[in-house]
Amino acid sequence: MDNNLKNNSKENSFPIIISNSYIKKYYLDNRLSVLPSEIKNTIKKLFVELTETVGGIAIIYYDIDENDLIFRINKEDDDYNFDEIEANYKLSRIEKENEQLFREINSFCKFKFNGLI
Repeated sequence: MDNNLKNNSKENSFPIIISNSYIKKYYLDNRLSVLPSEIKNTIKKLFVELTETVGGIAIIYYDIDENDLIFRINKEDDDYNFDEIEANYKLSRIEKENEQLFREINSFCKFKFNGLI
């Protein structure tokens, strides 16, 4: 796992979604593969478009202790064109504009990873 991923996650959290503009890769945790295709496609579209626009690596972690999603966007150390303020603003907008979607994903994660609900 990339050091940026480790440094920005808590000990009891792990990435469930990653979009990386540097290597042009998208990752969805296998345990989320049972989500409906429409949800998976929407998430992929949102995060790939985000990283294509602002660059960097967008990550959603699931925090087991807090039973919550954690949204982060990071950059590689030598990416001097990365605008952290713009990137975090756009990530925050995605989170707010898709609140219901992420609430449902969070509920799924609570059930899948913690046996809650």
